[in-house]
Amino acid sequence: MAILTPLSLADARRIGALYGLEIADVRGLLAGSVNSNFALTLADGRGQVFLRVYEEQQLAAASREARMLEHLAAGGVATPQPLRRRDAASGSEGAAFVAEHAGKPVALFPWVAGASLCQARVTPDATRRVGAALARVHLVGASFEGANTSRFDLDSLDQRLRGLRSPRPTADATALPPDVAAAVDELTGRLERIRAAAPRTPGPQTLIHGDLFRDNVLWQAGEISALLDFESASRGSAAFDLAVTMLAWCFGDDLDPELVSALAAGYASVRPLSTEERDRFFHESVIAALRFSITRITDFELRPKGSGVYKDFRRFLARQRTLERLGPQGLLALLGA
Repeated sequence: MAILTPLSLADARRIGALYGLEIADVRGLLAGSVNSNFALTLADGRGQVFLRVYEEQQLAAASREARMLEHLAAGGVATPQPLRRRDAASGSEGAAFVAEHAGKPVALFPWVAGASLCQARVTPDATRRVGAALARVHLVGASFEGANTSRFDLDSLDQRLRGLRSPRPTADATALPPDVAAAVDELTGRLERIRAAAPRTPGPQTLIHGDLFRDNVLWQAGEISALLDFESASRGSAAFDLAVTMLAWCFGDDLDPELVSALAAGYASVRPLSTEERDRFFHESVIAALRFSITRITDFELRPKGSGVYKDFRRFLARQRTLERLGPQGLLALLGA
């Protein structure tokens, strides 16, 4: 995405001093889809740290995310542990990790070396490792208190669709492109069918990542060096989180049975799905496909092109159609459950 909140070298030095760091240089990063991110070079030659400006979260939410990441890192999850401010002992809970810039929360993290994988480089060994790493998030995260519920439940997704379907003030300037309008109609019908088929009671919940796409995992020498971007983390369904990860990692032109099976095996090696979670897996999978189809329209398709990272909603419409073709039993067979 674009850098929404600029960060000067003087501001970077002011923030760095709060953490006992002397900053020599600042560089914006076109990474992520919500926040503004920067690489800060340290003056003592020890490399870099990562700075995030939270564009949508307030101080309390950013502080809660930092505490969550500290909890996960302490439990063995491969995620960078946020840096503590030097004045943390005398400050409030929010001041322990989070500073402020341009009226927005800021957090610093150690720089973790590694690279993300393109789809062509995803192997069964990679998805097996990702499955195990995701299961560890669910195990360790189960004991974290204070996580919010998801911002992307069916009601909030319905509101997004209603906003897209509402009349436009000037049709020539703001009307949806025909293919987007057709997709909104298709998604509206899918949401209604998902609601009609939903189980009567909510399933078991834990802390979930919610967005474990390929660009949120760093690799070094064939091993995971870091899980990144817990912006969408919340209390939620482990089956939903596994479904998101499956659709992100195991889909080229179709779901790859070998990649799906390896992902499920890696997950089960750390935390086997319960019978109830397996029974709900198809339902959670179609919700996952619906969620990213809708948010990619609202967050990417309707933004000016060329302003940052673009993610095509049509890729998740294809995933939805694949799930419908497979059906519940076909998907579980692919999962090896």
